[in-house]
Amino acid sequence: MGYRISKYQICPGENEQLELTAKLQREPRSVVHGIVKDCDDKPVKDAVVMLFEISDPCNPCSLKPLIYTFSDECGQFIFGSLIPHKRYLIKVWYDNVKIVPVIIKPSAYQDEHYDNHPAAVPKDNFFEAVES
Repeated sequence: MGYRISKYQICPGENEQLELTAKLQREPRSVVHGIVKDCDDKPVKDAVVMLFEISDPCNPCSLKPLIYTFSDECGQFIFGSLIPHKRYLIKVWYDNVKIVPVIIKPSAYQDEHYDNHPAAVPKDNFFEAVES
C-alpha cells in the first residue's frame, strides 16, 4: 500500500484560507482485492470469499482461517492489513440456490382446548411453514 490512510479534521474560521500539509505514516501491510465472476464472465453477488493463512505449504490441513467476506453486487471483495511475505490462500464458494422466504406461524391445532387434551405435546412443536 505504501502509506497509511490518515484523517484530519479542520474547522476554518471566518475569512480564512487554510494551508494544509498532510504528513503520512508508512504502511508496510498489504491488501488484496478482486472480483468473483461466473463461467459467463458475469460478476457474482454474495459469493463467500475466505482468507486463510498458510502455515505449512506441504500440509493442506494446516490452513488457518482468518476472515471471510461476501462479494458485493459487482462481484468485488477486499481483504486488508495483510502481513508482507506471509503466504495466504483464498477460497471462494458460491451456491446458486433459490432462496425461498418462509413464514413460520402457529398451526390450527393450537387453541384454547389444547392444554386439556390428553395427548398434548408442547405448544412449540405445533408450527407449520408457509411460503410467502
